[in-house]
Amino acid sequence: MPSSERRGSLLVLSSAAAYGAMPILARLAFADGVGVAALLAYRFLFATLLFLLLRRRGGAALPLRRRLVLWALGVLFLGNALCYFLALERVPVSLLTLLVYTYPVLVTLLSAALGLEPLTLRNLAAAGLAFGGGALTAGSIASADPLGVALALATAVIYALYMVLATRFARDAASEDAALHVSQVALVAYGAWAGLRGELVLHTTPRAWAALAVIGAVCTVLALRGFLAGLALVGPARASVLSSFELVVAVALAMLFLAERPGSRVLIGGALIVAAAALQRPPLR
Repeated sequence: MPSSERRGSLLVLSSAAAYGAMPILARLAFADGVGVAALLAYRFLFATLLFLLLRRRGGAALPLRRRLVLWALGVLFLGNALCYFLALERVPVSLLTLLVYTYPVLVTLLSAALGLEPLTLRNLAAAGLAFGGGALTAGSIASADPLGVALALATAVIYALYMVLATRFARDAASEDAALHVSQVALVAYGAWAGLRGELVLHTTPRAWAALAVIGAVCTVLALRGFLAGLALVGPARASVLSSFELVVAVALAMLFLAERPGSRVLIGGALIVAAAALQRPPLR
């Protein structure tokens, strides 16, 4: 493998590992008394500050109309993050991660419905595998909170919708600009929510503060930038397959640190979802 492809593969795998670690870090923060509102507010505070620090200097300012579009997309992203962390309070990490990871196939179907990408037999087969894996996973834990399962699936749907609309309305925007504006909207919204709940001033443990900082810096900013850098080196097909490593990391860390023991149906469902990610043609760059 050429050195550039090797480097790109390592970047994508590192990004997937960072994303896979986020729910475990969030569970640690929850255990130390951090609520969902405070977690989201501090996640996007740290992320916004880092995005601003890492932003390229000397570039032209974005027109107001473009910024309004990016902020509007950020409003949609609010629902994705909120559903994800609310679901994390109710269902095991392994179940949540597997259900959320059906979003690439949802993107395929939505982009075909909106005329952004043709729907092929290969994509249909991937959709069947992903939904089969999701159904097998969701039905594998009889005691799972139905609301938590619904929130996990809503996370996948909202994120898929966000990706498709971003491709439609922010096609020419740099990914760094899009990420910064999403973080700004999330910071304002979740900061206000945490303030109304009296959670902005946290009295928690150093472990929780460290978890919040890592979620914002590593699992949000560095994970995104690592994925984009790797994508440029290996292309969308390989990047989409390598990013499924997130499933493996999340399930393994949940077993190691949270004592979760996913059953055979969960593991089989996860294998089907990974196979779907490997089979489908990536619909969006």
